[in-house]
Amino acid sequence: MITQFIENAQPYWQRYVEHQFVQQLAQGTLPKACFQHYLKQDYLYLFHYSRAFALGIFKAKNFKEMAVPRQTLDILSQETQLHLDYCKQWGISEQEIADTPESPACIAYTRYLLDVGMTGGLAELYAAITPCAVGYVQAADYITTHYPRLPNNPYQDWIDTYSSADFQQAATETADFLTALCQSLNTNQLAHIQNIFTTATRMEVNFWQMGLDLS
Repeated sequence: MITQFIENAQPYWQRYVEHQFVQQLAQGTLPKACFQHYLKQDYLYLFHYSRAFALGIFKAKNFKEMAVPRQTLDILSQETQLHLDYCKQWGISEQEIADTPESPACIAYTRYLLDVGMTGGLAELYAAITPCAVGYVQAADYITTHYPRLPNNPYQDWIDTYSSADFQQAATETADFLTALCQSLNTNQLAHIQNIFTTATRMEVNFWQMGLDLS
């Protein structure tokens, strides 16, 4: 079903995983300031992304459903510290991140996630969450498939992280959970889920663009 969601989200999905930001990461030509801006906003995004999974725990109808967002939230808590450590490598202190105002793109995207989760159920929430998890892995796959590995690419760690087996597995699990949540939905309900998935994809395009524009 995730393949169907992606196909129906075109042309936005292709613009997302093959964005100029992604291409410049692959070529090692992305300006340092753009990547630093992206890293700071991505940390702020991770805070609200974690809130969305916490909301998923609340929205679960049973312990089995609760286990999936709970496990992801535990992983995100660990990754947040790793993200801070990565930011330090790029000359960004934790205090600097704390003092950074959220960009309009970050606000729009994260509040959309939370609004969808508050007004809908788990299926709606995961329709909004899944493009991030799956899209980053596909963007990394796009890079490794279409671009040669450069010996001195400053963004190679980022590429390696999102093309790793761990992230691929996490993305697959997220997509599979969304598929399971949609099994009992009728045509109208699936159309609603598709709209959420497509909207979140558009938000991802804007997030990359934010990095390029330093907006």
